Amino acid sequence: MNLHEILTGFQTEWDYHNYLIARRWPDGICCTNCNSGTIYKRTTELRMKCGTCNHSFSSTCGTVFHNTKLPLSKWFLAISVIVHAKKGISSLQLARTIGVNKNTAWYMQMRLRNAMKEDITLSGIVEVDETYVGGALGNMTRDKKQKRNPFKSGMTHKIPVLGMIERGGQVLLQVIPKANKEIIRPILRKKIKPKSTLITDGFGPYRTLDKEFDKHISINHEQKQKAIGGYNLSSIEGFFSTIKRALIGQYHQIHPNNLASYMDEINFKFNHANQDSFSLLISRCVTIGAVL
Repeated sequence: MNLHEILTGFQTEWDYHNYLIARRWPDGICCTNCNSGTIYKRTTELRMKCGTCNHSFSSTCGTVFHNTKLPLSKWFLAISVIVHAKKGISSLQLARTIGVNKNTAWYMQMRLRNAMKEDITLSGIVEVDETYVGGALGNMTRDKKQKRNPFKSGMTHKIPVLGMIERGGQVLLQVIPKANKEIIRPILRKKIKPKSTLITDGFGPYRTLDKEFDKHISINHEQKQKAIGGYNLSSIEGFFSTIKRALIGQYHQIHPNNLASYMDEINFKFNHANQDSFSLLISRCVTIGAVL
Protein backbone atom coordinates (compact mmCIF):
# COMPACT_ATOMS: atom_id res chain seq x y z
CA MET A 1 0.00 0.00 0.00
CA ASN A 2 1.54 3.29 -1.09
CA LEU A 3 1.02 6.79 0.32
CA HIS A 4 -1.70 7.68 -2.18
CA GLU A 5 -3.70 4.57 -1.32
CA ILE A 6 -3.40 5.32 2.39
CA LEU A 7 -4.42 8.98 2.11
CA THR A 8 -7.40 8.23 -0.13
CA GLY A 9 -8.50 4.93 1.41
CA PHE A 10 -8.62 5.97 5.09
CA GLN A 11 -10.82 8.91 6.03
CA THR A 12 -11.00 8.67 9.82
CA GLU A 13 -8.83 7.25 12.59
CA TRP A 14 -11.40 4.47 13.05
CA ASP A 15 -10.68 3.36 9.46
CA TYR A 16 -7.06 2.70 10.46
CA HIS A 17 -8.17 0.82 13.55
CA ASN A 18 -10.64 -1.27 11.53
CA TYR A 19 -7.84 -2.26 9.15
CA LEU A 20 -5.73 -3.26 12.16
CA ILE A 21 -8.64 -5.19 13.67
CA ALA A 22 -9.12 -7.16 10.44
CA ARG A 23 -5.44 -8.15 10.47
CA ARG A 24 -5.31 -8.98 14.17
CA TRP A 25 -8.66 -10.75 14.54
CA PRO A 26 -9.61 -12.19 11.11
CA ASP A 27 -12.20 -14.47 12.77
CA GLY A 28 -13.74 -11.76 14.93
CA ILE A 29 -12.60 -9.54 17.80
CA CYS A 30 -11.71 -11.28 21.06
CA CYS A 31 -11.21 -9.70 24.46
CA THR A 32 -7.52 -9.34 25.34
CA ASN A 33 -8.35 -10.18 28.96
CA CYS A 34 -10.82 -13.11 28.89
CA ASN A 35 -10.85 -14.02 25.17
CA SER A 36 -14.62 -13.49 24.97
CA GLY A 37 -16.16 -12.68 21.60
CA THR A 38 -18.83 -10.37 23.02
CA ILE A 39 -17.27 -7.02 22.13
CA TYR A 40 -18.77 -3.54 21.76
CA LYS A 41 -17.09 -0.56 20.09
CA ARG A 42 -17.17 2.68 22.04
CA THR A 43 -18.59 5.66 20.19
CA THR A 44 -16.72 8.41 22.05
CA GLU A 45 -13.16 6.99 21.86
CA LEU A 46 -11.04 4.58 19.83
CA ARG A 47 -11.55 1.69 22.20
CA MET A 48 -13.66 -1.44 22.64
CA LYS A 49 -15.34 -2.99 25.67
CA CYS A 50 -15.86 -6.63 26.57
CA GLY A 51 -19.46 -7.54 27.37
CA THR A 52 -18.32 -10.41 29.60
CA CYS A 53 -15.64 -8.95 31.89
CA ASN A 54 -16.11 -5.21 31.15
CA HIS A 55 -12.44 -4.94 30.15
CA SER A 56 -11.68 -1.90 27.99
CA PHE A 57 -9.02 -2.20 25.29
CA SER A 58 -7.98 -0.86 21.90
CA SER A 59 -6.84 -2.54 18.69
CA THR A 60 -3.24 -1.49 19.47
CA CYS A 61 -3.13 -3.14 22.91
CA GLY A 62 -0.22 -5.58 23.15
CA THR A 63 1.16 -4.70 19.70
CA VAL A 64 4.09 -2.70 18.36
CA PHE A 65 1.78 0.33 18.38
CA HIS A 66 0.83 -0.06 22.04
CA ASN A 67 1.28 2.91 24.37
CA THR A 68 3.01 5.11 21.76
CA LYS A 69 0.64 8.13 21.91
CA LEU A 70 0.86 8.37 18.12
CA PRO A 71 -2.22 8.05 15.88
CA LEU A 72 -2.28 5.01 13.61
CA SER A 73 -2.35 7.35 10.62
CA LYS A 74 1.26 8.34 11.42
CA TRP A 75 2.28 4.69 11.81
CA PHE A 76 0.69 3.67 8.50
CA LEU A 77 2.44 6.51 6.66
CA ALA A 78 5.77 5.58 8.28
CA ILE A 79 5.40 1.90 7.36
CA SER A 80 4.58 2.74 3.74
CA VAL A 81 7.56 5.09 3.41
CA ILE A 82 9.96 2.62 5.03
CA VAL A 83 8.99 -0.53 3.09
CA HIS A 84 9.14 1.30 -0.25
CA ALA A 85 12.58 2.83 0.38
CA LYS A 86 14.88 0.12 -1.03
CA LYS A 87 18.04 1.55 0.48
CA GLY A 88 16.41 2.79 3.65
CA ILE A 89 15.41 6.20 4.93
CA SER A 90 17.05 8.24 7.67
CA SER A 91 15.12 9.21 10.77
CA LEU A 92 15.51 12.89 9.83
CA GLN A 93 13.94 12.32 6.41
CA LEU A 94 11.16 10.19 7.87
CA ALA A 95 10.45 12.89 10.44
CA ARG A 96 10.08 15.50 7.68
CA THR A 97 7.89 13.21 5.59
CA ILE A 98 5.29 12.24 8.20
CA GLY A 99 5.47 15.34 10.42
CA VAL A 100 7.10 14.17 13.65
CA ASN A 101 10.40 15.03 15.36
CA LYS A 102 13.55 13.03 14.65
CA ASN A 103 13.54 11.24 18.00
CA THR A 104 9.99 10.01 17.43
CA ALA A 105 10.89 8.91 13.89
CA TRP A 106 13.91 6.94 15.15
CA TYR A 107 11.76 5.39 17.91
CA MET A 108 9.18 4.30 15.31
CA GLN A 109 11.85 2.82 13.05
CA MET A 110 13.38 0.77 15.84
CA ARG A 111 9.99 -0.67 16.79
CA LEU A 112 9.22 -1.58 13.19
CA ARG A 113 12.64 -3.16 12.66
CA ASN A 114 11.93 -5.46 15.57
CA ALA A 115 8.92 -6.74 13.61
CA MET A 116 11.08 -7.23 10.51
CA LYS A 117 13.27 -9.96 12.01
CA GLU A 118 13.41 -13.05 9.79
CA ASP A 119 13.40 -16.59 11.19
CA ILE A 120 14.01 -18.73 8.11
CA THR A 121 16.10 -21.70 6.98
CA LEU A 122 17.87 -21.66 3.62
CA SER A 123 18.34 -24.57 1.24
CA GLY A 124 19.44 -25.46 -2.29
CA ILE A 125 22.44 -23.53 -3.62
CA VAL A 126 23.48 -21.07 -0.93
CA GLU A 127 26.20 -18.42 -1.26
CA VAL A 128 27.94 -17.54 2.01
CA ASP A 129 30.29 -14.64 2.61
CA GLU A 130 31.05 -11.99 5.20
CA THR A 131 31.40 -8.22 4.98
CA TYR A 132 32.68 -5.65 7.44
CA VAL A 133 30.85 -2.50 8.51
CA GLY A 134 32.53 0.49 10.07
CA GLY A 135 34.53 3.60 9.40
CA ALA A 136 38.08 3.75 8.10
CA LEU A 137 40.90 4.03 10.65
CA GLY A 138 42.02 7.26 9.02
CA ASN A 139 38.74 8.93 9.97
CA MET A 140 38.97 8.01 13.67
CA THR A 141 40.48 9.93 16.55
CA ARG A 142 43.69 8.63 18.10
CA ASP A 143 41.89 7.28 21.18
CA LYS A 144 39.29 5.48 19.08
CA LYS A 145 41.95 3.99 16.82
CA GLN A 146 43.76 2.59 19.83
CA LYS A 147 40.56 1.18 21.30
CA ARG A 148 39.09 -0.31 18.11
CA ASN A 149 42.27 -1.50 16.41
CA PRO A 150 45.42 -1.35 18.59
CA PHE A 151 47.41 -3.27 15.96
CA LYS A 152 46.56 -0.69 13.24
CA SER A 153 45.95 -3.43 10.68
CA GLY A 154 43.28 -5.90 9.63
CA MET A 155 39.54 -5.42 10.15
CA THR A 156 39.28 -5.62 13.94
CA HIS A 157 37.96 -2.02 14.09
CA LYS A 158 34.93 -3.02 11.99
CA ILE A 159 31.89 -5.18 12.73
CA PRO A 160 31.56 -8.41 10.73
CA VAL A 161 28.21 -9.29 9.13
CA LEU A 162 27.64 -12.84 7.88
CA GLY A 163 25.53 -13.09 4.74
CA MET A 164 23.77 -16.16 3.31
CA ILE A 165 21.66 -16.06 0.14
CA GLU A 166 19.78 -18.72 -1.81
CA ARG A 167 20.13 -18.74 -5.57
CA GLY A 168 16.95 -17.02 -6.68
CA GLY A 169 15.60 -17.08 -3.13
CA GLN A 170 15.88 -15.46 0.25
CA VAL A 171 18.73 -13.85 2.09
CA LEU A 172 19.75 -13.94 5.74
CA LEU A 173 22.07 -11.52 7.53
CA GLN A 174 23.56 -11.90 10.98
CA VAL A 175 25.84 -9.52 12.86
CA ILE A 176 28.58 -11.53 14.57
CA PRO A 177 31.16 -10.50 17.20
CA LYS A 178 34.06 -12.14 15.34
CA ALA A 179 34.49 -13.84 12.00
CA ASN A 180 35.94 -17.13 13.19
CA LYS A 181 35.09 -20.81 12.91
CA GLU A 182 33.64 -21.10 16.42
CA ILE A 183 31.00 -18.45 15.65
CA ILE A 184 30.32 -18.96 11.93
CA ARG A 185 29.96 -22.75 11.75
CA PRO A 186 27.12 -23.10 14.32
CA ILE A 187 25.19 -20.36 12.48
CA LEU A 188 25.56 -22.18 9.15
CA ARG A 189 24.41 -25.46 10.70
CA LYS A 190 21.36 -23.75 12.20
CA LYS A 191 20.31 -21.59 9.26
CA ILE A 192 21.13 -23.82 6.25
CA LYS A 193 19.71 -27.29 5.63
CA PRO A 194 22.32 -30.10 5.44
CA LYS A 195 21.22 -31.16 1.95
CA SER A 196 22.44 -27.90 0.44
CA THR A 197 25.29 -26.78 -1.79
CA LEU A 198 27.39 -24.06 -0.20
CA ILE A 199 29.51 -21.61 -2.19
CA THR A 200 32.14 -19.69 -0.24
CA ASP A 201 35.54 -18.11 -0.72
CA GLY A 202 38.72 -19.58 0.75
CA PHE A 203 38.31 -17.97 4.19
CA GLY A 204 39.48 -20.34 6.95
CA PRO A 205 36.17 -20.86 8.82
CA TYR A 206 34.59 -22.24 5.63
CA ARG A 207 37.08 -25.07 5.13
CA THR A 208 35.82 -28.68 5.29
CA LEU A 209 32.17 -27.63 5.02
CA ASP A 210 31.69 -30.59 2.69
CA LYS A 211 31.66 -32.77 5.82
CA GLU A 212 28.53 -31.05 7.09
CA PHE A 213 26.68 -30.24 3.84
CA ASP A 214 26.01 -32.14 0.61
CA LYS A 215 28.47 -30.08 -1.41
CA HIS A 216 30.93 -27.25 -0.83
CA ILE A 217 32.41 -25.09 -3.59
CA SER A 218 35.35 -22.95 -2.47
CA ILE A 219 36.35 -20.08 -4.76
CA ASN A 220 39.93 -18.96 -4.18
CA HIS A 221 40.04 -15.19 -4.61
CA GLU A 222 43.76 -15.13 -3.87
CA GLN A 223 44.28 -17.03 -7.13
CA LYS A 224 41.98 -14.57 -8.94
CA GLN A 225 39.18 -17.12 -9.23
CA LYS A 226 35.79 -15.57 -10.00
CA ALA A 227 33.80 -18.73 -10.57
CA ILE A 228 34.04 -22.50 -10.75
CA GLY A 229 31.75 -23.87 -13.40
CA GLY A 230 28.40 -22.18 -12.79
CA TYR A 231 29.19 -21.41 -9.17
CA ASN A 232 30.14 -17.90 -8.03
CA LEU A 233 29.52 -15.40 -5.25
CA SER A 234 28.00 -12.65 -7.38
CA SER A 235 24.58 -12.71 -5.65
CA ILE A 236 25.85 -12.21 -2.10
CA GLU A 237 28.50 -9.70 -3.19
CA GLY A 238 25.88 -7.71 -5.08
CA PHE A 239 23.63 -7.76 -2.04
CA PHE A 240 26.47 -6.49 0.14
CA SER A 241 26.80 -3.50 -2.20
CA THR A 242 23.16 -2.62 -1.43
CA ILE A 243 24.00 -2.63 2.26
CA LYS A 244 26.98 -0.36 1.74
CA ARG A 245 24.92 2.05 -0.37
CA ALA A 246 22.29 2.21 2.38
CA LEU A 247 24.91 2.88 5.05
CA ILE A 248 26.79 5.49 3.04
CA GLY A 249 23.87 7.19 1.29
CA GLN A 250 21.16 7.15 3.97
CA TYR A 251 22.23 6.29 7.49
CA HIS A 252 25.80 7.67 7.40
CA GLN A 253 26.58 6.55 10.95
CA ILE A 254 25.20 3.61 12.97
CA HIS A 255 25.97 2.71 16.55
CA PRO A 256 27.35 -0.85 16.75
CA ASN A 257 24.62 -1.82 19.22
CA ASN A 258 21.94 -0.98 16.64
CA LEU A 259 23.55 -2.49 13.54
CA ALA A 260 21.61 -5.77 13.81
CA SER A 261 18.25 -3.99 13.62
CA TYR A 262 19.33 -2.13 10.46
CA MET A 263 20.35 -5.45 8.93
CA ASP A 264 16.91 -6.85 9.84
CA GLU A 265 15.29 -4.06 7.83
CA ILE A 266 17.45 -4.63 4.74
CA ASN A 267 16.91 -8.37 5.08
CA PHE A 268 13.11 -8.00 5.26
CA LYS A 269 12.87 -5.72 2.23
CA PHE A 270 14.88 -8.05 0.03
CA ASN A 271 12.99 -11.21 1.02
CA HIS A 272 9.56 -9.63 0.51
CA ALA A 273 10.27 -7.28 -2.40
CA ASN A 274 7.70 -9.01 -4.63
CA GLN A 275 5.02 -9.29 -1.95
CA ASP A 276 2.64 -6.89 -0.22
CA SER A 277 5.27 -5.96 2.34
CA PHE A 278 3.04 -3.26 3.86
CA SER A 279 0.30 -5.73 4.85
CA LEU A 280 2.89 -8.30 5.93
CA LEU A 281 4.60 -5.84 8.26
CA ILE A 282 1.26 -4.72 9.71
CA SER A 283 0.41 -8.37 10.43
CA ARG A 284 3.75 -8.86 12.16
CA CYS A 285 3.31 -5.69 14.20
CA VAL A 286 0.04 -6.95 15.70
CA THR A 287 1.35 -10.44 16.52
CA ILE A 288 4.83 -9.97 18.01
CA GLY A 289 3.61 -7.96 21.01
CA ALA A 290 4.70 -4.66 22.50
CA VAL A 291 8.43 -3.91 22.36
CA LEU A 292 10.94 -1.37 23.64
